[in-house]
Amino acid sequence: MKLKICFLQSVFFILTLFDIKAYSEKQSSNLREKVRSLKVCTTGGFVPFSSYSNGAWIGFDIEMIQEFSKINHFKYRIYNFNIDDIFQALKENKCDLIAAGITITDERKKDFLFSFPYYTSGIVYLYSKGNSEIDRLEKFEMLNSAKFKVGVKLGTTNDYFAVKYLGNANITKYTDYTEILNAVKIGAVDYVIVDLSFAAFIEKKNPNQFLFKLTPEDHEMYGIAARKNNKDLINSFNLFLDKWKNSGKYEKTLKKYFN
Repeated sequence: MKLKICFLQSVFFILTLFDIKAYSEKQSSNLREKVRSLKVCTTGGFVPFSSYSNGAWIGFDIEMIQEFSKINHFKYRIYNFNIDDIFQALKENKCDLIAAGITITDERKKDFLFSFPYYTSGIVYLYSKGNSEIDRLEKFEMLNSAKFKVGVKLGTTNDYFAVKYLGNANITKYTDYTEILNAVKIGAVDYVIVDLSFAAFIEKKNPNQFLFKLTPEDHEMYGIAARKNNKDLINSFNLFLDKWKNSGKYEKTLKKYFN
């Protein structure tokens, strides 16, 4: 009797796997019928996730979208937007997905669908290596002073973070990551609030120029964003993400961009 039950359980498990696979394949097929060409919004300059170099888009998010499109057999096209415009572009159907190191927040989830998280980051402050005044501060709270000038990228979670926790400092909002770094270089600001992933990449590329330290907001998760009516697209991406991780390609791509 026990042998019969075990046999039936095994058969049920195998059939369930076939059902899941069949559902996944059917969903992918249906998605290909709906999405002939995938339009993807991104933010150029947010290294190492998305940037435009030598006539081509490169970065972790770009390769992720390439793999996703390849598996689903549809073409894709990248559209560049500033982060403060990118969600509006998604609303207006200028793209189907946002892939730009987007932080998943409760506020954003009210208006958009998000995939499973694919990367964990945090918020830090980046400053010039020669800025001893900032470097010797013992507590993050000491940055919240009228004597300091801080830069942020307009429309990012770093922008909201600065307004919330650094209201006494003089905040300047920039629309471009190049502007942010240049502001630190020339001393237009004392420090900038940026994502940990971005700061780590910049510090590694410029070890004699920049330093960064953590803030209390040390845990943010990135996800792909879509409109509320594009649940099939997000579900398909989640299935892809799981396969991508299990294949080892996810880890390989991580090492490529984050070492």
